[in-house]
Amino acid sequence: MRVFFCFLFAAIAFGQQFRFDAASVKPNKLDDHIVTIDVGPGGRFAARGYTLKLLIQQAYEIKGFQILGGPGWLDTDRYDVRGRGRANATRHEVNQMLQALLADRFGLKLHPVQKQMQGFGLEVAGDQPKLRPSKATEEAATMRRDQKGALVSDGLSMPAFAKIVGAYVSKPVVNETGLPGLYDFRIRWTERADQISDSEQGSISLITALRDQLGLKLVSKKVTADLVQIDSASKATAD
Repeated sequence: MRVFFCFLFAAIAFGQQFRFDAASVKPNKLDDHIVTIDVGPGGRFAARGYTLKLLIQQAYEIKGFQILGGPGWLDTDRYDVRGRGRANATRHEVNQMLQALLADRFGLKLHPVQKQMQGFGLEVAGDQPKLRPSKATEEAATMRRDQKGALVSDGLSMPAFAKIVGAYVSKPVVNETGLPGLYDFRIRWTERADQISDSEQGSISLITALRDQLGLKLVSKKVTADLVQIDSASKATAD
């Protein structure tokens, strides 16, 4: 069973050990289309206009395509959620506090599943990838955007990068590069991430950027995806 399943089982089993000291959940009836989130230092959490589906994505650190089932309002009804935990809580612990809050206020129950679905394999294109081995540790690895909008990796592993690419293309991506270790690199594209090819001269799709800038490629195929199945959920009422 892969790392995702180990994490998710642990999150479901132990997430309620971490709880907000104070929290509020209020239905958002405003038709302003404003959606914001802030997971700040000091155990603070604030989301405005978030659907339960978005809250699940945040709490369990997954993407929308990984969520199966649930009621029809899962992706339509919006909520304002605030929580305050202990001052030294990490971002991951705040997400676990959110798991407990969703279980308490929405009666959320879910379990992990694996399913074959259309996705991509991340592979090396050609003889050598264009990646620089990193001196960073995995614990200190970061992915950030620079001032020109490029994604910059400091010490990222290929499995972690495959997960990030999957988030951009909204499909499961599995690492099939065979490359161990951690890498520093920079990648920039100008098209929508799910745009398969360059739409006009001078534009750069994610597919092209992977090939030309990193020496990697996405191969369309059936892959085993790590997903969550919602067993039950109910609408939360105002505090």
